[in-house]
Amino acid sequence: MNSFLTRSFLSPSFVSRYFLRQGVLANVGLLLLRLAIGTMMIHHGQEKLANPEFFATNYVVPLHLPFPLLMAHLAGFAEIFGSWCVILGVFSPFGALALAGTMTVAAYHHILTSGFNIYVLELVVLYLGGSAAILLVGPGRFSFDAGIISSLLAPQSASAPVHSAVRQGPGALRPVAIEAFSADQKLR
Repeated sequence: MNSFLTRSFLSPSFVSRYFLRQGVLANVGLLLLRLAIGTMMIHHGQEKLANPEFFATNYVVPLHLPFPLLMAHLAGFAEIFGSWCVILGVFSPFGALALAGTMTVAAYHHILTSGFNIYVLELVVLYLGGSAAILLVGPGRFSFDAGIISSLLAPQSASAPVHSAVRQGPGALRPVAIEAFSADQKLR
């Protein structure tokens, strides 16, 4: 079982596909989704932390969860921390998991108290779906996670050629190999 997880989820190819998604439109779409979900969820976390007693009494107690005031604080911090992680694309899987977790509990609360009322569930399901999509698909290339992963997966050899995109012709980008010089080599 452990080797399966290592071979599939921790392999460089999976990590590369998860964080370094191909296609400009897909990456712009993921960026817009991250910004929309993250900025709107910060508000919900701040509301919880502004009056945690109210949130604990009205939302946590009906679920019969232990330590309602602690759970209210944890939900507020999870939404704020998760929102910033998702917006910036830093530890975005953990941020998306935090947001999806709080929205799952919120959906359960709304179903428990109001039934399947679409007007009550609509916003929760949208946040849950967006957070789950970011969690399952990844943050895209326009994130700090992608920059960190690409530098970790890059070849570490200093003598290997570095590829740079150079504009050649009307609007064409072609990779060109650039030799890296060490300190002891002379420039000619």
